[in-house]
Amino acid sequence: MDNREILIASHRGKFSSSVMENTTLAFLLAIRQGAHMVEMDLARTKDGRIVAHHDNDMSRLFHTTETIGEKTLRELLDMPLYNYLGEICAEHLKTFDEILDGLKDKTVLVLDKCWDCWDEVYDLLKKKDMLKQTIFKFYLREEKPLLWAKEHKDCMFIPMWKEIELLERLAELKAAAKVPAVEITPRDVSDDVFQPETFKWLEEHRMKVWCNSLSLAKRLVYGAGYDDLKSLYYGGDAGWGELIKQGVTIIQTDWPYELKCYLDMRNCRSFDQCNV
Repeated sequence: MDNREILIASHRGKFSSSVMENTTLAFLLAIRQGAHMVEMDLARTKDGRIVAHHDNDMSRLFHTTETIGEKTLRELLDMPLYNYLGEICAEHLKTFDEILDGLKDKTVLVLDKCWDCWDEVYDLLKKKDMLKQTIFKFYLREEKPLLWAKEHKDCMFIPMWKEIELLERLAELKAAAKVPAVEITPRDVSDDVFQPETFKWLEEHRMKVWCNSLSLAKRLVYGAGYDDLKSLYYGGDAGWGELIKQGVTIIQTDWPYELKCYLDMRNCRSFDQCNV
């Protein structure tokens, strides 16, 4: 919490065309473009291997309705992987082992969608001595990961929080586990988690505020509408700047380089120095 730098979190790495999301290359590109941390999603294969994959099924990237859990790693590697032009690309699905080897000591790993395989993920991180550069995310309302977090004192966590009535649960978690930040997901500026008193409480309890500026779809609103698209259309002040003004100190984006350029232009590398 003493580090007042505004941090950039890259959503699934920097990817486009045949540079696929959730791959070592995508994460390394994001780091080169200014990201301080990379967010990734993991899943377990039929034969117990951990791979980087986000969706519930494989329709978007593999053009099949099957799931990762129904396939062995070998079967997945033999399947064509489709890029964002709908073409088969040279990339293949990456294992968590491969990603860890490529990112050791290079950045902070933020693990999002992997709640059902935390034990296997934890074992791999311990084996490669990478727990200290890893943060686990989970929904604060979910009981199972909350209990897991309290039992694993050697791990760090960023709970995702949108219900103000869970404030007491957040305080309880902070007292029992390492919680350097909390992710808020406001749909509107009037949401309770987006109010000055909430930010003040989080600062008093030594938690940074993570907020998404992702503009993935019209139906998905994360940062009270101050998203990447608004920032790119009208300038960073219209989106990223409003999040910073409110007190957000970690911004997850699909545009790490553009966000870095905005922060540099505004001399906003430090929250205390930022004038928006």
